[in-house]
Amino acid sequence: MDDRIMAHLGKVLDVVFSILADGKPRSTAEIVAEARRQRLLPERVTPQQISGALSLNIERALLHGRKPFVVQDPDRRFRLNRPIDDWPEIDTTSLAPLAAPAEAPAGAATAIAALRKAASGSDSVAFEVAVCSTFEIFGFAATHLGAAGQPDGYADALLGELRYRVMIECKLLGHRNLAESSAPAEAARHREDYHGDYCVVVAPALDAEPNFVAELRTHGVAAWTVDDLARAAVLRLDCSRLRPFFAPGFAANALDDYAWEHLHGSAKRLRVVASLLLEIGLAQQRMAHTVGDAAPPRLTADVALSLVDERLMAAGSANGVTREEIDAAFTWLTSPYVDRAVWSDESYTAIIVRPELR
Repeated sequence: MDDRIMAHLGKVLDVVFSILADGKPRSTAEIVAEARRQRLLPERVTPQQISGALSLNIERALLHGRKPFVVQDPDRRFRLNRPIDDWPEIDTTSLAPLAAPAEAPAGAATAIAALRKAASGSDSVAFEVAVCSTFEIFGFAATHLGAAGQPDGYADALLGELRYRVMIECKLLGHRNLAESSAPAEAARHREDYHGDYCVVVAPALDAEPNFVAELRTHGVAAWTVDDLARAAVLRLDCSRLRPFFAPGFAANALDDYAWEHLHGSAKRLRVVASLLLEIGLAQQRMAHTVGDAAPPRLTADVALSLVDERLMAAGSANGVTREEIDAAFTWLTSPYVDRAVWSDESYTAIIVRPELR
C-alpha cells in the first residue's frame, strides 16, 4: 500500500465500512466498484489496497483484544463482523422506520456533559462522582464511596426481584487516557465484601495492551469508556437491558452488537415477514376472486412459511424465515392494536388480510 493510501487509511476504512453497513458480504472488487460508483474513493485505489487495509485493521483489533469490525469469509469476501443481513428492505407495516437514535434524552445529556467535563480534568474524585451519577440515568441507585479500602462506588439496578449490583472502579489517568493493567484486579477486589454481581472499570478512554485484556477476563471485569456510557444513553439502554454489557471484556463490543441487532435483527425481520404476509395474503384473496375458486387457499402458518421463503430466496437471501417468526407475525397482524389481519375461524390456524383503505 503506497504512502498516500496509508495517509488516508482511516478515510478508506470509513468508506468501506459504510458500503458494508447493509450487512451483505462483498469481494474487494465489488467494494471498489461500489466506492467508484458513489465517487467515494480516488480511481487509483485498487482491490489489493482495500484487502491490505482491511487485513491490517483486523490484525490490529486482534492484537489489542478487540472484536474486529470486519471479518473475511472463507470465500474471501469481507463483511461487517455481525450476523449477515441479506433480507430485502421491505416495510409496509406503517411503523416508524427503524433508525439509530441520534442523541441521548435531555436529562441523560446533562449527566453525560458533566461526565465529559470531569473526564477532561484532573480531579479523580470529581470523575468518580460523575461516573456514579451517570449510572443513575440508566435506572440504577448509585453510591459513591472512594475512601481508602473502599471501592470507588457501586450501582444497584432498581429492578425488584431482578436487581443486581455493579461494582465501579474509576481510572482518571490524565493525558494518557488508558486503563492500567492493574485496574481489573482493583475493580474486582471488593466484589465479595460488597456482594457485587458485576465489576466495571471506567476510564476516559482505553488503549489497552493484550495483558489488560487478559486481566479483564481473569477477574471478570467489564471495561467501559466515557464514550461507551454516552453511547448507551443514546441507545436508550436501561438497567433492565444492561446486564449483558457487564460481561468481562470491552463494553464497546457489546454496544456494537446491540446497535446492529436494533437495525438488522429481529425487529427488521418481523417487519419484513409481516409486510410479505400482507402482500401475499391480499394477492391470494384477489386471485381467489378472479378465478372464482369455491375453496380459496388458506394462509396457514405452514403455507406462509413456504411462500415467504420463496419471496426471500427470489430477493437473494440465503437465510430463510423461521416458524417462530411466522407465528410472531400472525400474532402481531391480528393484534387489536394492529388489526391488519383477522383469524379465518376459531381454530386460529389461518389468517385473512384486511384490505387497507385508500
